[in-house]
Amino acid sequence: SLEGPSGHMPEFLGSLTRLRYLNLSGIPFCGRVPPQLGNLSNLQHLDLSCQFCTGRMYSRDISWVARIPNLQSLGMNWLNLSTIVDWPYVVNMIPSLKTLGLGGCSLQTANHSLPHINLTKLERLDLSDNIFAHPMARGWFWNLTSLQHLYLADTELYGQAPDALAHMTSLQVLDLSYNRNMGIMTTCFRNLCNLRSLDLSSCQSDGNIKDIIARMPQCPLNKLQELHLGSNNITGIMPDLIAHLTSLVVLDISVNNLNGGIPHGVGLLSSLRELDLSSNNLSGPVPSEIGMLCNLIMMDLGGNNLNGDFTEEHFTSLMRLKELDLTGNSLRIAVGPDWIPPFSLEYTHLGSCQLGPLFPAWLQFQVDILLMDISSTGIVDRLPDWFNTTFAKVTYLDISKEIGGRLPRNMEFMSLQSLFINSNKLTGEIPNLPRNITFLDMSGNCLSGNLPSNIGTQYLSSLAVSSNQITGSIPESFCKAEFLEALELSSNLFEGQVPQCFGAKNISFLMLSNNRFSGNFPSFLKDWKQLTSLDLPRNSFFGRLPLWIEDLVELRFLRLNQNLFSGEIPATISNLSRLHHLNLAGNALSCAIPWHLSNLTAMTRKYVKDSTVDSDTYGNYSDMVHAYDFASVVLKGRELNYSIGIWDLVSIDLSFNQLTGVIPEEIAALDGLINLNLSWNQLTGKIPNKLGALQALESLDLSRNMLSGGIPSSLSDITYLSYLDLSDNNLTGRIPSGRQLDTLYNQQPFMYNGNNGLCGPPLPNSCSGKNVTRQDDQKGNEHSFEPMTFYFGLALGFILGLWVVFCILLFKKAWRVAYFRVVDKTYDQMYVFAVLAWKRWARKGTTN
Repeated sequence: SLEGPSGHMPEFLGSLTRLRYLNLSGIPFCGRVPPQLGNLSNLQHLDLSCQFCTGRMYSRDISWVARIPNLQSLGMNWLNLSTIVDWPYVVNMIPSLKTLGLGGCSLQTANHSLPHINLTKLERLDLSDNIFAHPMARGWFWNLTSLQHLYLADTELYGQAPDALAHMTSLQVLDLSYNRNMGIMTTCFRNLCNLRSLDLSSCQSDGNIKDIIARMPQCPLNKLQELHLGSNNITGIMPDLIAHLTSLVVLDISVNNLNGGIPHGVGLLSSLRELDLSSNNLSGPVPSEIGMLCNLIMMDLGGNNLNGDFTEEHFTSLMRLKELDLTGNSLRIAVGPDWIPPFSLEYTHLGSCQLGPLFPAWLQFQVDILLMDISSTGIVDRLPDWFNTTFAKVTYLDISKEIGGRLPRNMEFMSLQSLFINSNKLTGEIPNLPRNITFLDMSGNCLSGNLPSNIGTQYLSSLAVSSNQITGSIPESFCKAEFLEALELSSNLFEGQVPQCFGAKNISFLMLSNNRFSGNFPSFLKDWKQLTSLDLPRNSFFGRLPLWIEDLVELRFLRLNQNLFSGEIPATISNLSRLHHLNLAGNALSCAIPWHLSNLTAMTRKYVKDSTVDSDTYGNYSDMVHAYDFASVVLKGRELNYSIGIWDLVSIDLSFNQLTGVIPEEIAALDGLINLNLSWNQLTGKIPNKLGALQALESLDLSRNMLSGGIPSSLSDITYLSYLDLSDNNLTGRIPSGRQLDTLYNQQPFMYNGNNGLCGPPLPNSCSGKNVTRQDDQKGNEHSFEPMTFYFGLALGFILGLWVVFCILLFKKAWRVAYFRVVDKTYDQMYVFAVLAWKRWARKGTTN
């Protein structure tokens, strides 16, 4: 190959001086572009572009290009030219240029002022995918009146094009797409009579659709064929009279804010091949004139508020239609049972439209269909007999919701790669599945029997069969599923052990909850370094949790609750820095809660999410997470269904175990926690004073333990706390005051039950007789009365006072003499008193 072992472009090419045509595009060279290419003085065509090796080749000086006087075509797309500032001056020295491609070159600016334009023959200029980031009007290229093709897509230019654009009457293609800050549309294109394609999509342009249409070319012979206005902020009602756009072949106004109805004049666009009005706020019925578009190949009206009937008249002349998208509307496909459509579709999206209640008979004629979505369409029928033969070419099929009956037996020879047939009423066993199946979702049916033996094909990437009645064990064929990434078998009747021969190493989601699986914690998981979600609750797994659980470094979601695990919680679990949902409730775990919980940084507010994973946690598998047991969590004293939102729930649940010891102080560092449940254990000691630092906490349950001491006043500072249960412990002292705790008590009067040592409002037993004031209590437990501290201080004060008196008597003679006189006098008085008292007592006794 030309790049050789070094990967560099060979310099000897510069010696081929008679060369006129040199095309090296697509060759993955690296390193510097040899300036010796400037010696090719006879060269007319030079292309060094390489889109798939971005940044591998670079040049810090392209002045050598000016030494090629006859150059007509220069392509340097995707070369790194980021350090070159004077590039417009260099190319301006080649008046013979007709085509110039500098797209994706990391050019920093096009804000230059050329004293004289020599590029009078330049017809095609590609500057897309650069980083200009200056007002669009300041570009030097607006004076190139000979241009026919101008590509400025994704260059970070902002604002509107200058008035000079009106003089570029030779323009045929103008691409300004993905410059996301163009503002209000004021640019006028009326004089550009040769314009054939205008792309303003994804520019965040504002304006009324009527005004924008009025700015389009208005010439006796209009040539505009493509108009792309998608993904902007265009508002208003589409005009009915668009006679000056009858030459349009492509019209895209998708993802805007259009309202009103589709105009009847749309039928005048007789040349139209692609019509995309999706994702707007269009309403009302679809005009039947749309059926006059005999050249239409693609029609996308999905994601609007359209209603009414879509009749045979709407399809009258759509003989070339290949793609139809009406998804997300309230349309009813009202055609006769014997209707034969004039088209043969390849892609159809009819989700949420009304097709039922019977399975549409007209679909049996769509034998070329490759992709079909007829989910939630009101079909309550069974799958027809012609299902397998008609849809033999289909690779993507979604027919979820309300379909009944059994799956056809001979599905094995279908071309299906993605099959979504979830949330239906299908019964019976699962037949042998298509050999190339990649994504399969059969969740939420009434399917029974064992999984088919061929289900674990080597192409399988995602399998979801949750909430059925499937029995038996996981087939050994899963040992061959090398590319499996998600497995969802929850809420079935599976039993036995999970096969130890799992061939997959890149599984991200393993969800087996609510079955009858048994055995030790699966040892093969140790090699699953990509595992992000492990969900095994409500099974019969037993044994100890392994120390190597820390090797699952990508784990974010771990639920092992309602099993038979025993022993201590491995301390290594605190090394799972990405873990934000931990549920080990309902086992037989013992010993202390692990320390170093502050290492669970995903449960803190300072955690920065990984945009490649955390922003869309389920990725391509979000459709498989429905409202099944997988999404439930015990929160605020109840089992709540969070559905897919459970992924945002930062939670620790260790309840219903045999944990002992104290609550670790470090748990207060997890200030992102929303739910903390440590109830029904044997925890002792005090509630950590810093627990009030958990400012995101909504639910705190420490009930049914042996906790002692007072309730930290910091709990009253947790703003979002809406559930608190401290019942059945050994807590003592005054209950902290605060609006938050007072409100919670009114809603949950049981929250302090079983703590006989608690007193003060809101409880009826007061704290009277105790030297504790309400004001002192608000200062926190650190200022509360401690008996041992009091007696120690009393003894220390007595000793110090005694030593002070002794020292004074030792060194002050006058005080010493006075002291002993007082002592002698006191002694004499006490002696006389005692003698007289004795005499009186003795006399009384003699008299008696």
